[in-house]
Amino acid sequence: MNFERVPSIWFGVSGACYVLGLFLCFALAPMSFTAGFAAGGGLVVLNLWASGRKVRKAKFRQKGREIPSLLGHFYVRLVILGIGMFMLIKYAKVDSLGLVAGLSVVPAGLFIMLFLIYLANRTPEEV
Repeated sequence: MNFERVPSIWFGVSGACYVLGLFLCFALAPMSFTAGFAAGGGLVVLNLWASGRKVRKAKFRQKGREIPSLLGHFYVRLVILGIGMFMLIKYAKVDSLGLVAGLSVVPAGLFIMLFLIYLANRTPEEV
């Protein structure tokens, strides 16, 4: 298994979950919930993209420098995500349940990706 491709596969699966969730929200949910889902999912998918980009650029030659840089970047993104959520709830008046549902897109993508990896790595005797 090529572990260098895992972040891009996770990003693709999470993006597909986000798009599928948007279609379902447009079809079945009220517009306020859909706006919250779109905003929360957009925030968390952008956060995942930025995280993958930072990790991909890391050289890991000098672990004494790279690890604190990655952790600092993580906490900066976490603070920006919190401020963005606050602004969306306080000023844009998006539905908070829709926002939380949108934030769960990336963990759902992770579980789907792990399930697909499990299916791909089964031996013929297990099938």
